Formats: sequence, C-alpha cells, structure tokens
Amino acid sequence: MTEVIWHARGGQGAFTAARCLGAAATLSAGAHALAFPTFGPERRGAPMCAYTKISHAPIGDRSAVQRADIVVYLDETLLHDGWESELAPGGIMLLNTSHATDDARIIGLDADAISANILGRPIPNTAFLGAIAAVSDAVALEDIHAGIKATMSERLQEKNLKIASAAYEALTSCNGRTTGERKANAREGNNAASEAFAQALSHAKARPEGRFTPQLHSTFSADPSQFARSTCFTAGHLVSENAGWRSVKPVLDPDACTMCLSCYMSCPDGTIYKMCNDAGAATALGIDYGFCKGCGVCAEVCPAHCIAMIPEEDAEVRA
Repeated sequence: MTEVIWHARGGQGAFTAARCLGAAATLSAGAHALAFPTFGPERRGAPMCAYTKISHAPIGDRSAVQRADIVVYLDETLLHDGWESELAPGGIMLLNTSHATDDARIIGLDADAISANILGRPIPNTAFLGAIAAVSDAVALEDIHAGIKATMSERLQEKNLKIASAAYEALTSCNGRTTGERKANAREGNNAASEAFAQALSHAKARPEGRFTPQLHSTFSADPSQFARSTCFTAGHLVSENAGWRSVKPVLDPDACTMCLSCYMSCPDGTIYKMCNDAGAATALGIDYGFCKGCGVCAEVCPAHCIAMIPEEDAEVRA
C-alpha cells in the first residue's frame, strides 16, 4: 500500500489533491484508493491534514495515516520538529519551498511559483500531483491527468493539467532517461528543473545559493508575513456557501443574549455578525447560515448558554 499525508492550510486544496490522487490510481492504474481529510472548525488558512491510501487490494483500514511513504507540505511554515516521525522507512517528504535542501529525504519544489506562473496566483495542490508521479511508482503522469479530468470541472482542467506536467518536468529529466531512472533521480533530491522550465519561471524569486534544511515554523513567529504567503486569510473570507453537509445548526435566543460577543470572536469562519442601529451601535447578533458549518464552537464558548445546537431538520420545522 502507498500512503500519503498532505499537510496544508485551509484553502490550499489539499483534500482536492488527495481525492484527485485517489481517482488517478483507481481510474488509470486499476488500484483501490481512499482519500479523506481531517474535518473540524478550521477556517481558511488554518492548518489541516488530508490522506490518500492506494493499494492493489481492497482497503479495510480507514484510519488516519500515521507513517506515510510520502508526506507533502503545501506550506513550509507548517514544518515542525519531529516531522520525520511521519515517514515510513524509505519515505520521502515533498516540500513547497524555493530553498534548496541538504536532507536526502526532502524534495523541494517551488509549487507556488509553478502555479502562479500558470494560474496567475499560487495554488500549489496540483503541482504536487505531478511531483508524486515523478517520485512514486504508484501513479504515472498520465494517471494524474486522468484524475484531474475526472474530479475537476472542465473550466479548471486545462491549467491544472499544465501545472501537474510542469511540476513533473521540474523533478525529472527530458534527456531520454527511463521513467525508473527519472524517479530514482528525483528520490535522490535533485531539485533542478529543465532549462526550458527554468526559463518559464525566470520571473519567480531567485533561489538562494547554497544548500540548507528548511527552517522550522517556530522561527517565523516574529514575522507574520512569512505565514501562508498565499492563501491565509482572517475569518470572514469564505467565498463558497456551505455545501450541505451540516447536520446541526446554532440557534440563538436573542432574549437571553448578553452581547458579550464571545461567540462573535470565536467563530472560526466569521459567520456571526453584529446587527447595528442607525447610530452604529450593536444591538443584536445574527448568524449567516449560508457559511455556518455547524461546528458548535459558538455554543461551547457562550457563557449565557443562549445558543443551542439544533438538528438541521428540527431547525427547519421551527423556522
């Protein structure tokens, strides 16, 4: 079985990539696959994980992956002490970075630059699909293309196919080497792109000279600009409404509400808002159910216990 752990921030597309990788294996390689994320009240930009399992036999173990053949970091600020404990023997880490590395287990890929060059903004997930095809025997690039076509809307396919191909090219050689030789080359940590690919990214920030291990996230704490340079936003920046998987919803008792604003400040998605009078003073609170995911954080932190989590069907009847 090939197992992959995806570390990312909400909004970077880790679950999309995990699902696409699973589809690539089942559609083209004829394998069995399982893909799932860690669900919780994470807002856009909050750390999250996703997992992909690929096997030639049916997969009965649906638990989270503890030690993986491939660990992917879509954001290098998430790298933490003890990251190697997630690697299975012989495993590798794929890291979204513009830095060179001196650890043979780490393969760096400037996925932000690749995706920005093609999409116009840094969305690194599909770049790592191409990278996995370059370093793993579980899927080929053709499989990845099939997975993208099967799981993404038609309007997104063309550019994401290009991103996956560009990342694959960045980690392999076009000098007539066999697929096995190219993958072995990538596993040795050769991060050099082909000359044509390097020219295509000439506008991207230059990689520093020398080789060094990427810094751990704790070193970035004094400089917030280093965190999630591309897709980390504060609460309230969600752009798509709740997809319908919410099973319970918060219902606020306005008569019992003391306007302490604990729920307002704690909602991970910024779905609780103030209703103000003509003078601009907050007089009540409202809940935007279009974006509320029903996590229950608001009810948990309410000191007045005026928020109840009601089953979705009961709430509709009461309304």
